Amino acid sequence: MNCPRVPVFLLVVAIASFARASAPPALAWPQRIDGAGRAWTVFAPCFTTFDGSEVEFEQAIVRGDALAAVPDPASMGRVRVVASVQAGALPGELELSGFAVRSLSFADRPADDAERGALAAAIAGRAMSTTRRAITHDMVVADARGATAGGLGDDAPAFAVVRRRAVGLWIDGEPRMAALAATGWRRCTNTPFVLLQDPGGTLFVRLAADRWVSSDTLGAGYSPAASPPAGVVAALGREPVARGVAAQPADADAAPASRPAPDLRVFTEPTALVSIDGEPDLVDVAPGVQWAPDASPLLLRTAAPAAWWTIAAGRWFRADALDGPWTRVRPSDLPAAFARLPGGRAFVPARASVPHTPEAVAAVAATLERRAQSLSRADARCSVRWNGAPAWQAVPGTMLRASVNASQPVIEVGPRFFCCDNAAWFSADAADGPWVLADAIPDDIASIPPESPAFPATFVDVVASDDASVTFAWSPGYLGTYVEGGAVVFGTGFSPAAVEFADGAFASQPQTFAQPVAFDPAVGAFVAVAGTSDADAAPDVMPDVLVDGCIPWGWCPGWTSAWAWELTRPGWWAAQGGALASWTPTWNRWANARAAAQRARDEADARALAERAAVDAARAEGEDDAMQRAAADEAAWREAQREASMRAVEDARAEQSREDRAQEERAARLADRRSADERARQDAARWAALARGGPVAPPGSVEWWYQFYDDYSSGYLSRATGYRDPRYPGGTWGARPAGAPPAR
Repeated sequence: MNCPRVPVFLLVVAIASFARASAPPALAWPQRIDGAGRAWTVFAPCFTTFDGSEVEFEQAIVRGDALAAVPDPASMGRVRVVASVQAGALPGELELSGFAVRSLSFADRPADDAERGALAAAIAGRAMSTTRRAITHDMVVADARGATAGGLGDDAPAFAVVRRRAVGLWIDGEPRMAALAATGWRRCTNTPFVLLQDPGGTLFVRLAADRWVSSDTLGAGYSPAASPPAGVVAALGREPVARGVAAQPADADAAPASRPAPDLRVFTEPTALVSIDGEPDLVDVAPGVQWAPDASPLLLRTAAPAAWWTIAAGRWFRADALDGPWTRVRPSDLPAAFARLPGGRAFVPARASVPHTPEAVAAVAATLERRAQSLSRADARCSVRWNGAPAWQAVPGTMLRASVNASQPVIEVGPRFFCCDNAAWFSADAADGPWVLADAIPDDIASIPPESPAFPATFVDVVASDDASVTFAWSPGYLGTYVEGGAVVFGTGFSPAAVEFADGAFASQPQTFAQPVAFDPAVGAFVAVAGTSDADAAPDVMPDVLVDGCIPWGWCPGWTSAWAWELTRPGWWAAQGGALASWTPTWNRWANARAAAQRARDEADARALAERAAVDAARAEGEDDAMQRAAADEAAWREAQREASMRAVEDARAEQSREDRAQEERAARLADRRSADERARQDAARWAALARGGPVAPPGSVEWWYQFYDDYSSGYLSRATGYRDPRYPGGTWGARPAGAPPAR
C-alpha cells in the first residue's frame, strides 16, 4: 500500500506539540538520529511490504531536532527504508535490523547523495522490535499468492458427521498390535494415542488424568472403565509431566461436571470429524451466513448457494446436505460473505483461510517468517534413531533417497547423508553417523516435492557458519503450515499409507487430516484444537511421544503438530538464547494441560504484557494530550483561514461590482458618442443629397427609389411631373433651400 502523506501543517502542529511535551522514551516515536555531523528526527514507520525475510516501510523525517523547535516546512520529508526481519524472543514479535535507505526526499525533492549516505550510515547498525500485527495492519504481503507452496496435493478426507458431542482417535490404517512388555496386554503401534488391548480382546483408551474408556469394537461403543493394572500403566513409559505441576490453559473451557462425556470415535483412514451437540441450532453471523455454535469444528450454512460449509486442515469443504457428500472448495471460490464473518475466537482461525481478510494477510506473513538459531559445533547432537536397519524410498522427481524408518528425516545425496533434526542440519558419511553440524546443504534438497515425506525439511536452511557455530533459519513450513491461494493450510494435502520395510515393519507417513488443527495467530502456525469444552476428554498420546512436554512421535508434521506442536528442544540448546522455547505454546496431550515450563513462560509473558500495557497506556495518554492540542491548534488555524477566505471573497466581489459599474458607464458613453456621430453622418448625407438635387434617403435603398419614382410622395421637385417644392425659392434644380449648410 502507499502510506498516507501527512499534510505539512499537521506535521508542524504535531512537532510543536511534541516539542512542548517532555522528551519521549527511547523506544517512542519520534526519535532523533545523529550521524556525520547531521541530525534528523524520524516519526513512526508505516510498513508497506513484507516477504518473510525483508520488510519495507516509510517514515516522515525532519532535518534537525524537530522536538526542540518547530522546523521549516522545507526541511520536512519522507524516507523509505528496507530492513531484514527475524523472529523475536516472544511469539508474534519481530526484530528488524540491517536498515538500508531506499529513497530520501524533502519538500518532494530528492536529497543529495551525501545526506542520503549519511543517514544510511547512521541507521545501518541499529535494530528495533515490532510485532507481526503492527507490520501487517495496513500492509501488502509481497506476492501472497506467489508464496503458495507449489505442488500441494488435494486428497480429500472422509467425513463423519455425528449429531452428538464426540472426539476422535486416528490410526494409520488397520490396527497393528504388539506385545506391551510382559504384561499380556498389547498396544497399537500405528497410532501415537494410548490404545491398548487386554488378553480378552477388549480395547482400552486413556483420556486424561487416569480416565479410561473401553469397548469390544474398534470404531465406537466406548464407555467409562476402570484403569488397567498398575503394571500395564507402568509399561507405557515414564509420565511426561509430574503430578501436581500441570494446569489447564487459560483459554480452555472446562466441561461442566453434569455434562456427559463425549463419544469416542476411532478412524482408520484420514477423516474429518464434525461433531454437533444435537441438531444444528443456527444463528446469523454474516449476510446470508448462519453458524452452528454447538458444532466442532466450525459449521456454517449459506442461503446462496444453499449449502453447508466446514473447514478441515485450513481447507474449506461444502455439501448440499449435512451428511454429505462433501467436496473441496478453493479459497478463490468461497462466498464473499465469508470475509464478513465475526472476529471472535470461534472465527479467527477460519478467517485466516479466507483470502484478503486481515487474518489471512497476517497468517501469510507469519508463514513467510524465518526464524534463526545459532548452534554450537561442540555441543550439538543429532537425535536421529533408526527402527532397525536403515530403509529408503526414492524422492519423486529427483535422484535422492529419503529414510523410511528414521525418527528424523535423513536424505541420501550421493555419498553423503543429511539429517534435519529439530530445525538443524547434520551431515555424515554413513547413515548411522557420526553426525556433525552441516555448513551447507546440497541444492537438490530444495527440489524435494510435497508428496515426499521429507518435504517439510526443505523449509530449513543454513544461513551462516564459523569455526564455532552454525546458524540455521526455518519457517512454519517445517511444521506443516503452507500458503495456498492467498490463505494458509495445514499439511501437504497428501495422505499416503504407511510404508512397509524389512521383517514386516512399517513407518507412518505425514498425514494432512490425522487430527483437528486450527491456525493460531499468536503462534503463526497450525496447532492442536485444545481450547474447547471437550479438550480434557480427547485421547492421550503415549508417554514416549511427549517426554518433558514436546518430544514428537516420529518427525513428520502430521503427527507432531497435531498434539505436541512444538519442536523438540534438546538440553544443549538451552544456552542458545531460548528462542525455541517461544516457537509455540506446549500442550501436553498426556495430561491435556500445559507443561510446567510452558506455565512459567505463560506467567512471564503475562507479567511482561502487563508491564507493556502500563507503559503503552501512559504513552498513549501523553500522545492523546499532544494530539488534542494539535487538533485544537489545527481547528483555530482552520477557523482563521475560513474567516480570511470569506473576507477575500467579499473584497473580490466588491471590486468586481465596481469594475462592472465602470464598464457599464464606459459602454453608455461610447453608445452616446456612436449615436451622435451617426445622426451627424445621416444629416450630412441628407444635405449632400439636397445639394445634388436628388433623394435624401441613402442611395440604393428602397426609400431612395420610392422618393425617386413617386411623384406625390414628398414635396421636393419631381423630375417626372415638374412639381416644385416650395422650399426651393428659385423653382429650379440645384437651388439650396433655406437653412441648408453651405456647399462644400
